[in-house]
Formats: sequence, C-alpha cells, structure tokens
Amino acid sequence: MSEVSSDDRVPARRPAVRVLDPATATRRSPGDVPLTTAYLVDRLLVAGYPESTRAPSLTDLSTELEKLGVAFSYTTKSARRIEQRRSRRLELDPLDDIWVSSIELVASDHPTPPPDAWHVLQRLRASNSELAARVSLEHVIQPAGGNWGGVSGNWGGVSGNWGGVSGNWGGVGDYGRPGFGGRMPVSVAMPDPALRARDIVRRPVVAIVDTGVADHPWFPRPGKSAKATAPGAILRMVVRDGGLEPQGATPEVFPAFGEVDPLTGDRQSLEGHGTFIAGLIRQGCPEAVIMSVPVMGNDGLAEEGDILAALNALLRRHVDAQEGERLDEVVDVLSLSMGYYAEGEDYETSPIAGILGRFAEHGVLVVAGVGNDATSAPFVPACLAEPPTSDDASSRLPIASVGALNPDGRSIALFSNAFKYVTALRPGVALVSTMPAIDGAGQPSVAVTNGHSLSRTTMDPDCYLGGFGVWSGTSFATPTLAAEAAAEIAAAPDLADVSADAMRGRATKALEACIRRNPS
Repeated sequence: MSEVSSDDRVPARRPAVRVLDPATATRRSPGDVPLTTAYLVDRLLVAGYPESTRAPSLTDLSTELEKLGVAFSYTTKSARRIEQRRSRRLELDPLDDIWVSSIELVASDHPTPPPDAWHVLQRLRASNSELAARVSLEHVIQPAGGNWGGVSGNWGGVSGNWGGVSGNWGGVGDYGRPGFGGRMPVSVAMPDPALRARDIVRRPVVAIVDTGVADHPWFPRPGKSAKATAPGAILRMVVRDGGLEPQGATPEVFPAFGEVDPLTGDRQSLEGHGTFIAGLIRQGCPEAVIMSVPVMGNDGLAEEGDILAALNALLRRHVDAQEGERLDEVVDVLSLSMGYYAEGEDYETSPIAGILGRFAEHGVLVVAGVGNDATSAPFVPACLAEPPTSDDASSRLPIASVGALNPDGRSIALFSNAFKYVTALRPGVALVSTMPAIDGAGQPSVAVTNGHSLSRTTMDPDCYLGGFGVWSGTSFATPTLAAEAAAEIAAAPDLADVSADAMRGRATKALEACIRRNPS
C-alpha cells in the first residue's frame, strides 16, 4: 500500500500511473479498441458497500481474481471509510449502492511483474461479466482548466502528448501564455461583492470540490462567533472518516503535494485553482454561501477514489439536511471543474455517473467543465450532460456541461472541448478573480534600488501578493454558470422549501433560464 502521512488521510507520494495505449492495450475482441485514459496501475474501484447484499460478493471477487493470479486488499483510506460506516451500525443505508471502495492489486506469486489494472479488468470481464460490471479502473482526475497539455510528469512521466493539445497545434497553447489568457497578476479596485448581497430568506449554497480556497480579503477565516449564513460566508470543509467536517482555523491543503518546486522555486501550476473559482462565484452571486471541499493537489491532479469519497460525504450531508429540514446545510449547486477521459462508452454507468445522478434526484444542480483539449473525446462527467426535458419537479435534473467563450462573447475558445451536447457556453478566457497571496520564482526584468523604502521595478510576472489574477479555461467558465444558476435560485419565491421535489423544480427552472442566455 502507499505510504501514508501522519494524519492518515494524505498519501505521502503519488501511486503509479499508466496511460492506456489503444495500440497495445488488452482487448476482449479484435474490434474492441479502447480510448486513451490515465489510470492508477494497481488499483480498481468496486461499487457497492462491501457488507451490503446489493454489492458484489468479495468472496466471489477474490475467487475470480485468484484464478488470474491476483490478490487484493483495501487501500488505507477505503478501509478507514468502511470501518467508519460499520461503526454507525446501520443495517441498510440508502446510499450504500453508490458506495465505492478502492482496492489495491498484488500478484499472488513472487517474483512476478505487478498486475496491471486494465489487463486484470479485461480478463475479469471475460470470466465473469456480471461481477465485472461493478468493477472499474481508478482514473487520474485532472482539472477542466489551467493544465495545458494533460497529465504532468509528477505521475510517472505522462506527458501532454497523450491527451492534451500543445501549443504546436495551431496556437491552442497560446491561451496558456501571459498576455494571451495565461495566469498572471492583475490589479483590482473592486470591493468584495458580498458587501452588496441582498438579504434573502435562505442563501443558496454552491459547493466547490477542487483545490482548497486560500485566505483572502474576500474569504477570511471566520471567528468562532461568525455565522456560516452571513453575507460573504465561506464554509471550508474537509473529508474525514467518510464525513465532512469544518476545516477549522488552521489552513489545510489536500493533498499536500509540492506547493513549491524545491529546485527552481516555481509554484505548482494549479495553485490557486479553487480560490480563483470561488472568486468567480462571489462575483456572479454574492448572496451565495461557498462550500469548499479540497480534494485536489496544487499540481491539479487527484485520485478518482478520493473524488468519489468526497462526493459521497457531501451527498450524505445534503440528504441528511433535507430530511432534517436544516435549511443552511443543503447544497443547491455543485461546481466540478475536473474530470477524466473515458476509455470506453460505458462511462454512463461509471461510479461518478451513479453518484451525480443521486445528487440530481435530490435537487442539486451539477455543473461540469468540458475540458481544454480541443477534442470530442468523452470527458467525464461533462459528457454526461443532456438537455432538460421539462420544468416538472418530478423530471430528472440533468448535468450541465460548460464550454468556454473568448472575451468577445461571440466565439468559442479554441481549446474548449466539444460533445454531442454542451449545455452552455460562458466566458472562460482572460477572466479576473481571486488568487492566494503567493510569489513564485519569477522576478521583475528590471529592479532599481535607490535608498528609498520602495524599489522601482517592472511587473513581477508571478507575484500575486495583490490577491488577484487573470486565468483561462473551462474550469472557470464552469463556476461562471454555477453562479448564474445560483442567482436564479436565490430569486425563487419558495427558497425555504428544501424538499427534493422543490429543489429539483427550482434548479430546472434556473438551468433553463441560463440556457436561454446562450449566445446564438
């Protein structure tokens, strides 16, 4: 198992990753050619709480894998979640069917090469298709913006060539350069929009599952007496033992991987991603309470199992709040600026599709970015989007996918992915928002000291001590739509009704209002 840090939540190093090569990958039939994806080489995900009668039998799974010369054990994090669930002594939990455990594969005999999860999964599908239907790869999750060129080398040398579009392809990479929409500092004179927030019966909650939200004048850490429902409030939550808890007064980074390169002093490429997203939501809907659930490192990568565990904890908190009519704890909009490229057409039955479908049933509008690689390859979960069918509260609330517009508001950003159905296009290039107060290794090109207290310099290209920056990506078009939808929800007359039917109806009407504003 992977080494675990002292708090038993964060792995001290990344697990091994492999990129699925369609030319050499194991196939069940000659025509069954997979698409490219990145996955944890020795992990599989198993759907269903293992002690539930609706889950696949672990004995059967162990028997089938033993035939393939493979044994398995739960990862440390999954084992802790199972123990926490067991401690609740619930005979039947309505969310047990979307429970997902991560298992680690090992060879039964040694010395042999370690098992490859894709090869094992394909053989399992051939030997027991019914059992294999509840088993899937554990994918590498990447952001839907800001990480130009796919999965970085921190995960085993996977370059941008596997799935990303580099700057050599007709200028797509230009968006990543400062002055062309790339991340850079900017000065902002605008006060915190929360100062003009309307007084409403209930503040809609927008959840961000991403990197954490840093301390900022717009997002201070509240004192012990501060109310979470006050204008401008931000809830910093953390996943512990299968549940969500307030993060507390001490800032935490999850996972705590490489904020600064020890050799060059450079900041990680996605540091500030969640903070930037939070600022866009604040600008678009100052009445909203922002809930931050950090699951992604500053390198912009995460394990699918961690994302699913966070979503499960968030959904449980929401459902419990609905049943207890705790108005301040429900979630109205879930903003997801992340995903993975699926290896096949079965992504509609993937674990993340199952849990997001349950969010929809309980009235949470899920908004997901389409990705930045100028491709039509299925980027999950955004590719799950479908048109709203009606404004009937009993209808299924669809996932909303968001592509990026250029600053002119009339043209689609060249990097923005395209699917059969993209719900909305929103500004996603050269946006201005909040950034952590950080300073990278870059220096001003000219600096003059003349004995005065302030030196004279050109602009430092990566100094964000002013708290604001410019950035581009569908990651940021996504919260722009999420905030727009939250503002529509905030104006609804029945906002105090948090039943699933009422929330579905409000979210459907909000989404349809947003779609009507799409550029023609």
